[in-house]
Amino acid sequence: MGELATGDSGSVVVAGAGYAGLHVALRLTARLDKHPEVELVLIDRNDYHQVLTELPRLAAGTRAAGAVRLPLQEVLAERVRFRQTEIIGLDLAGRRLLTRAGPIGWRRLVLALGSRPNDFAIPGLAQRTLPVYSVDDAEQVWAAVGRALDDAALTADPEEQRRRATVVVGGGGATGVELAGELAEILPELASRHGVAPDRPAVLLVEAGPAILAGSSPKLVDEATRILAELGVQVHTGAVIAAATEEAFRLEDGRLVAGGVFVWAGGVKAPDLVAASELPTGHNGRVEADRFLRVLDHPDIYVAGDLASVTDPDSGHVLPPLAQVALEEGETVARNLHAELDGSALEAFTFHDKGFVVSVGTRRGVADIAGFTSGGRLAHLLKDAIEWEYRQSVRHLRGWDPLIR
Repeated sequence: MGELATGDSGSVVVAGAGYAGLHVALRLTARLDKHPEVELVLIDRNDYHQVLTELPRLAAGTRAAGAVRLPLQEVLAERVRFRQTEIIGLDLAGRRLLTRAGPIGWRRLVLALGSRPNDFAIPGLAQRTLPVYSVDDAEQVWAAVGRALDDAALTADPEEQRRRATVVVGGGGATGVELAGELAEILPELASRHGVAPDRPAVLLVEAGPAILAGSSPKLVDEATRILAELGVQVHTGAVIAAATEEAFRLEDGRLVAGGVFVWAGGVKAPDLVAASELPTGHNGRVEADRFLRVLDHPDIYVAGDLASVTDPDSGHVLPPLAQVALEEGETVARNLHAELDGSALEAFTFHDKGFVVSVGTRRGVADIAGFTSGGRLAHLLKDAIEWEYRQSVRHLRGWDPLIR
């Protein structure tokens, strides 16, 4: 294990201010009191942190953008030097990040660049669908729903009205389920305000796998499916999309799923700049890491969040791109960077699953905590509480870390 050299400009550079990157910066700040010579740099193209788990609500108009964008100037300690610029490449040999503002050198680099939508090379999908992976994406979805209802109001044909007012969501994971549920509740009233009969809109959820919320317990899946059905969401499982056209998803079995708005929440992959680098990558281009979250064969680079390909030793599977995984990885990376500064042993990453909570509509949800599955109002309140606590913790952390040891 090499020690982290100090006194060099840009000695610790964190690329990305998502869940993992921001928490590396927040947690590491608390550990730098004894190392005033170390410079800590955080880089992101936006000057705000995005609470991505709230995007379905923003896309359905039930959450304001201000609750989803957290200005970095409000959450970062003065010790962190923030650079707002776009990262365009990696110079591994020269230990430099290539950005629109020029190259930025590192002694230690943390790659926390998140992910981007994965269209799985389905013809027409990227061109026809709207992603929901950022605040801007979510706002565009909400605007598109309004335009579709205005378009529906222009025709007197009931069937054509139904098609134009139908929202098709591709991907039955947590994001897709939450978005479908939120939209199903608000669309009837919204349609009336746009001059369309409230029974015209519909929400269709298309999932390629045998069930929604893959990897969840059968009881949780059944409960979520029941709530979606009560909300009027038409769920199509085992529905593999072969192509996306102007008016429909064409499935492999020949069926057409028609609509006026098409939203894609069907999976993620690594950003292009990582794919173009020489870093070791695995499934969906995620960067392979050792048990300390260092990039394989690159001990000067850590990786965390959606970008990291980390195998859970208990299941033998790569951990999914979830917020709680990213947060725990960020804490481990911060501890290991601090350990390098002190010349002490690194800590192997271990994921502690806190459970799974998904809102389904504006008043109900499903939760699986410690093996106990619940559904209904209580699960929705739990989701709200988790989101509120996260926003508060980010705003108040600012370098304070009760987990220092």
